[in-house]
Amino acid sequence: MRAWEVRAGALGLHDDEAARPGAGEVVLRVSHTGVCGSDTAKLLRPGDFALPEPWRPGHEVVGTTPAGEAAAVDPLVPCARPDRCDRCAAGDTHLCPDLRRLGWDLPGGFAERVAVPASALHPLPRGVDPLHAVLADPAAVAVHGLRCSPVGPPGRLAVVGAGPVGLLTALYAHRLGWRTTVVHRDGRAPGPALAAVLPAALRPRSAAREGAFDAVVDAASGGDAAPLETAIALVRDGGTVVVQNAYAPGVALPTPLRDLFRRSIRLVGSFSHCRRGPGDFPLALSLLADAPEAARHLVTPAGPLDALPTALTRSGPRTTRQALVLPE
Repeated sequence: MRAWEVRAGALGLHDDEAARPGAGEVVLRVSHTGVCGSDTAKLLRPGDFALPEPWRPGHEVVGTTPAGEAAAVDPLVPCARPDRCDRCAAGDTHLCPDLRRLGWDLPGGFAERVAVPASALHPLPRGVDPLHAVLADPAAVAVHGLRCSPVGPPGRLAVVGAGPVGLLTALYAHRLGWRTTVVHRDGRAPGPALAAVLPAALRPRSAAREGAFDAVVDAASGGDAAPLETAIALVRDGGTVVVQNAYAPGVALPTPLRDLFRRSIRLVGSFSHCRRGPGDFPLALSLLADAPEAARHLVTPAGPLDALPTALTRSGPRTTRQALVLPE
């Protein structure tokens, strides 16, 4: 089978051995794989990172099971030993000390086939397009940031960042009952077609009122602390800021700690997604089933498997996730 891998610091499309299932695994025929921004820099400049050898990326995977059922893959593979792991017992599988991740520790979905744990497969709800289902992982991140943080509606919520995770957070916040505003960089608003189906107000940073929100989700992060600084400015005294995405290593918060303390602001980290209660991933698929028009604007086909290099360098709306589409 064909698979993209980084070998000896170089990304290439290789003819590899067919995927073989291990204990408790099935081989999924990949139909769609999302091109996540978290992987883009590593794929364009693999020599700049300490990567597994070899590394087969791709963690936003949708495909067909041996039984012919369309399914999305939860890329987090915990130890699943609640008798030995307190985090797994609590459902906080994302914090399992032995956590492995599809597309990082395990071979990922930029391939024609991939072996995945049967427990990681989630059949697509009726009406969910497999192309849209590559958003299940970022949607689960969005769900987790609100469901598992010490904030709750009703109230005024701002989401900093108009990328896929931020807009999916706005969709889930609306479902929960928040009055939601998406704060984007000046000149980088979502397009009018997406704005028309998004149940949130849109404001450029320059027009967002400071101290006006009960809670703020930082869904932007990046290479400097500007999004978090924005979130702290927007939240009211006594409010909560949820940091939903990972910042680059070494990014420091310039806001003096005394200011956070004086304003009684809660600063909460929200990493990935978990399986507590109903689990974030099934709720994410349910969210996509309820918002097909929004999902349609959040993901676009990038071409077949060999189109990955073009997808990595293609410029497009920051609101949109690209997805490789593998033919039958």
